[in-house]
Amino acid sequence: MRKLYSQTSEPVYKRMNTKACLKISIWMLLCMHTCYAQRSKDTVNYTSFSDFHIHTAFKNYYRHVEHPDSTIFRAGQPHYLNAKYGGNNWIPYTKKARDKRKAKESNMANYDQANYANLQGLGGSALCFSITPPEKVMLATSGNRWMNLHFVTHMPLQRQEVLAAAHNSSFREFLGEYYYAINQDSVRNGTKIVVARNNADLRRIISTGGIGLVITAEGGHVLFGNEVLNNIDSIKGKDCGAPCRTEILGNIEKLRALPHRIFFITVAHFGWNKMFGNAKSLDKPGLRRGLLTAASLSDDFKNNVFAKYGEGIIGRVHTNRYRDTSVSVGGKRMNVKPPYTADEYETDLGYQVICKLLDAEHDYRQPVYVDVKHMDLRARFEYYHFIDSVNKERKAQGKRTIPIIASHIGLSGKRRPVAIATGLYPLRDSYEELIFGRTFYAIQEKERDLFWRSYTKALRPEDRALYFGDDPARVPESFNPFDNTANFNTLGWFYPWGINFCDEEIRYIYESDGIIGLNLDRRILGFTMPNYTWRYKAHIRRMFRELFRRSHYKRDDGLKITFEDYYRAEPLLRNIFHVISICGRRDASAWDHLAIGSDYDGFIQPIHLAPSAESIPSFHRKMVVFTKIFTEIHNQQRLLYGLSPATAMHKFFYTNGRDFMFKYFQQ
Repeated sequence: MRKLYSQTSEPVYKRMNTKACLKISIWMLLCMHTCYAQRSKDTVNYTSFSDFHIHTAFKNYYRHVEHPDSTIFRAGQPHYLNAKYGGNNWIPYTKKARDKRKAKESNMANYDQANYANLQGLGGSALCFSITPPEKVMLATSGNRWMNLHFVTHMPLQRQEVLAAAHNSSFREFLGEYYYAINQDSVRNGTKIVVARNNADLRRIISTGGIGLVITAEGGHVLFGNEVLNNIDSIKGKDCGAPCRTEILGNIEKLRALPHRIFFITVAHFGWNKMFGNAKSLDKPGLRRGLLTAASLSDDFKNNVFAKYGEGIIGRVHTNRYRDTSVSVGGKRMNVKPPYTADEYETDLGYQVICKLLDAEHDYRQPVYVDVKHMDLRARFEYYHFIDSVNKERKAQGKRTIPIIASHIGLSGKRRPVAIATGLYPLRDSYEELIFGRTFYAIQEKERDLFWRSYTKALRPEDRALYFGDDPARVPESFNPFDNTANFNTLGWFYPWGINFCDEEIRYIYESDGIIGLNLDRRILGFTMPNYTWRYKAHIRRMFRELFRRSHYKRDDGLKITFEDYYRAEPLLRNIFHVISICGRRDASAWDHLAIGSDYDGFIQPIHLAPSAESIPSFHRKMVVFTKIFTEIHNQQRLLYGLSPATAMHKFFYTNGRDFMFKYFQQ
C-alpha cells in the first residue's frame, strides 16, 4: 500500500514559521469548503440518473389496459383517462421479493424495475421512456403465446390474444400506451414525473427537480398499422408493396404530429420488419440455451422466429433458397452458397424510412433519430456510412450534424471481420459460438479455411468490402475473415453475438457526437461468459484482499463495500473501459459519450447491484469505488485520462445522458 504520510522524523509544522502556517491554514480551509460543496453537490446528484432505454409504463399498461382503444378513443378526455388510469403506474409491484433480491430475470409476474414507484425520490433524472409493443409475429400462434406466458414475459393469454388479433396493430398499441403514459398523475409522495413535450419542457421539468421522460419507440414494427400490416401473413411476407409502404411512411408523419416529440426509434427488434435486418437476440443462459439450440435446428422454428428476407438497410429482398456456386481457390474447387437468390429484387424502402424519420426532405430540421440497437451488423455499418456522408456535407455547410444513438448495448469484443462473419449469413449468431467459444473460432480459422476463402471470393465486391470497410478494389478477392483477426484478449469476456457491438463501431458513434447507452442485462454485459470461472474469481479475490486486507468493509459514510459486489460489477466495468480504450480518443473526452441504457422492465436479468431503478443511487456510489479498484487491479489508471473515478462515474450515470438530451432532443 502507498504510504500517505511524511517519512521525515521531525513534524512538518515545527519546521514552518507562523506566517507560512497561517497561509496554509487559510488555504486548507478554502479547499475543505470547496471539497465539501462539491461533495454535497455530488451526493445530491447520486439520486439523479439518465437512461437511454427504460420501460416505465410497459408492464402496467398491459396489466391495466385491456385494449388500446380504451385510451385512444378517450384521447380528448384527459380528465377521464387520469381518473381511470392516473394512479396505476405509481403502484409498487413486487410479488416475488426473493426474485428481486437475487436479481433474477424480471417479468410481469414477479417484480417491476422501472414503474413510477421504483423512480420515487430520483428527482432531476432524464429518462428515455421506451414504448415497445410486443411483435405480433412472435405471438402468431397459440403455441407462441403459451411459451410467452410461461417462459418470457408471463403476460396473460387474454392480453396476448388482443395483441395478436387481426383488428389490432402495433401502431395502435403504441398509441394506446402513449395516451396511458401522458395521463398518469404527475406528482405523488413528493416526486414529480412528467412526459416532456419538447426540449424546453424537459429542461423545465429537470430544473424544478422533476423526472423528465422523453418518448422513444422500440422496433420498426411500431409503424405497422391497421390497414395492411395488422395481418400476420402480411407481416411475415417478404414483400412491401405500395399500400404497405404508404402505411409505414404515413405512420411516421402521425408520430411526428403528436404533441410530445418522439426522440428516436430503435428501428429493428426481434422479427422481420421489411425495413431493417435484425440481429438475433433470442438466447437464454443455462438449460434454456440448450433447448433453444435444439429448437433452432427445426425449419418451422427458423422460419417463424428467425425468418429474414434481407439483411442491412433493406435494399435487396430475397428468399432463403440460396444459389449454389462453384469456386476455385488455390487449385481446389468448392461449392458454396453466397447470400444471393435467383428471385431477389431491389427496393429502397429502408433508406426511404431513414430519410423520412430524419426529416431529410426538410433539411433535417425535426429529426426522429435512428437508434442502431437491434439492427444486424450490415444495417449498422450501412447506417454509419450513410450518416458519415450526411455529416461531412453538413459540417462543410456549417449545419447541425446527426448523432448516432446506440441506446442499450453491450460489446462483443470482436474486430470487424470476425463480427461480420459470425453475425451475418451463413453463421448468423449461432448457438455453437456461445457453447464452444475458442474452439469454434479455431475451427473457422483452420478446418474451414478453404470454405471461407471460397465463400468470400464468391461475394460481390461491396459485400467483400463489408468485412474491412475499405474500397472494394482494395479488398482481397479471397480471404478468411478469422485469419489473424480473432481478438483472443477479449474472447470469453464479452457476449459475442451480433446484437453486441464490435470495436470499429464505437469509433463511428464517437465521431458522430453520438451516445452509447450500456445495458444492465447480465447476459449482454458478458457475465455468463466462460472466463468468469471460479479460478478467475479466486484470483481477483486475492488481489482485492491485497488492496484492502479484507473482503468487505464499511466506509465512514456507511457505504458497504464487498468483494462479491465488486466482482458482480466487473462485466460492466470491463465494457466501460473497453469503450474508452477503443473509442479513438486519447484524452478525457473519451468519457463524454457513455451513459446508461438499462433496459429496465424489458425482461432482462439485471446486474446484481441494481435489480431495479431505486437501486441506482447506491449503485452509483459503489461504482465510484469499484472504478478505483478496477483500475488498480487491471492497471488501467491511464484510461481515466486525469479524471477522478467520481467524475468519470458522474458522467456515466448522469451528466453525459442529460446533456445529450438537452443538446439533441427536439424543440
